[in-house]
Amino acid sequence: MNIPLLSFFLLTTSQLLANQLITYPAPDSARQATDFSVTVNGKPVFVYDNAVSAMTTFSFAGSVLIEITSTHDLRWVDIRPKSLAIPVSVTPTKLTFRLTKPGQLSIERNGEHTRALYVFAAPPEQDVPKPTDPGVRYFAPGKIYDVGTLTLNSNETIYIAGGAIVRGNIQATDAKNIRIRGRGILDASQLKGGRLVRLWRCQQIDIEGITITDSPGWTLVLLDCDHVTIHDLKEVCWRNGSDGIDLVGTSHVQIRDCFLRNNDDNIVIKSFSVNPSTFYSQPGLGRDVTDILVERCVIWNMPWGNALEIGFELRCQTINTITFRNCDLIHVDRGAALSIHNGDQATVERITYDNIRVEDAPHKLVDLAVFWSQYSTDMPTTEAERARQYLHGAWDGVLRVAAGEVAAHARSRGQIRDILFRNIAVTDGQFPYSILCGYDARHRIENVRFKGLTIHGKPIRSAQAGHFSLENATRVYWK
Repeated sequence: MNIPLLSFFLLTTSQLLANQLITYPAPDSARQATDFSVTVNGKPVFVYDNAVSAMTTFSFAGSVLIEITSTHDLRWVDIRPKSLAIPVSVTPTKLTFRLTKPGQLSIERNGEHTRALYVFAAPPEQDVPKPTDPGVRYFAPGKIYDVGTLTLNSNETIYIAGGAIVRGNIQATDAKNIRIRGRGILDASQLKGGRLVRLWRCQQIDIEGITITDSPGWTLVLLDCDHVTIHDLKEVCWRNGSDGIDLVGTSHVQIRDCFLRNNDDNIVIKSFSVNPSTFYSQPGLGRDVTDILVERCVIWNMPWGNALEIGFELRCQTINTITFRNCDLIHVDRGAALSIHNGDQATVERITYDNIRVEDAPHKLVDLAVFWSQYSTDMPTTEAERARQYLHGAWDGVLRVAAGEVAAHARSRGQIRDILFRNIAVTDGQFPYSILCGYDARHRIENVRFKGLTIHGKPIRSAQAGHFSLENATRVYWK
């Protein structure tokens, strides 16, 4: 073989290796969307139907051309996150665009987001386990599995292959070195309630690549865990109370490249003492929380809850050293985009929000508050008293403190301090308002810095310019 021919052969081989497309066969009885069809590099891919959306998934490396056909007339299409600035060609029935790197997209027609198409374009998998590997529970493509409850033990992996649908829930207690991974779907549509994935006192946890749909309650719940990696997790959950990722007394966590649509808090950090029978709270302090990183996530928050939340239950000494960065909040339907709701005695400090883009948040942008709530340790003991004290207004779940009871409830209140907001941009939608509200002069909001905050392209350098409401908040700076 001469040198030019060898060079051509090597170049062609490297291009083939660099350009990969992996699609996944859906089970015969999987529910298929009828209002969208999708091809990737001319190859049809299955589009799943969901109560609130359609979705399709594939893996690739290199470059792919995506063509989407819609049964609805197309006059305008938004591809979110808009920060990706993906060029798109639109006709009355089709849209076409190219991807050169993995990502999670929301395709929205004619300015509406009631029925989006989610395109989950994942990177090719690495080190895929075999069905015969020790400690692997392997769910093969093209099938639906009704599993009930799967219990993970130490050194075990649940692998849901692309094209597999697993119906059931997952739990683990006191397990180490556990994994939940694959390109398939964990489907909770058959469940009536409860927590979908519940891990308690576990360590060295790796969750990667799967899609979770239709959770009836808190979706992925980590209680008193350590050393957690969550990567390329997708959640499409619409039922009330369907928190996305709950980190309860859990530290040393990295969450990257996830897509979370939930009808309650998308990512929420809490702490409480865990009742070993119910896995809900019990009297006493929970573990302190530290060292959490959330980055490159796409967030869609429905009317319940908040997008990136710390609170309400903060029953520990300190919550500290937490960073949210380079995330896209594409819809925040009702709650706050960035929130710390301290309903208990913890000191929340050293929290950073960095390079966050907010596309649609018609209500609150920033919400930092120390208050008495229906979730607090000193909450009312009867439903009648809770209803009587309920404070209707800017918050859900907050209680009104009577004039003669301020000091009594102050004993159970904490603080929020040393919070940095850097390069936060509201790029579209309504102009939101923000709240910084301490409980009293001692249990206050303190040392909050806004650097490079912009709303609709306008730099915000004062409370008035940014529609901020301040109460019991000191040393608040804009620059």
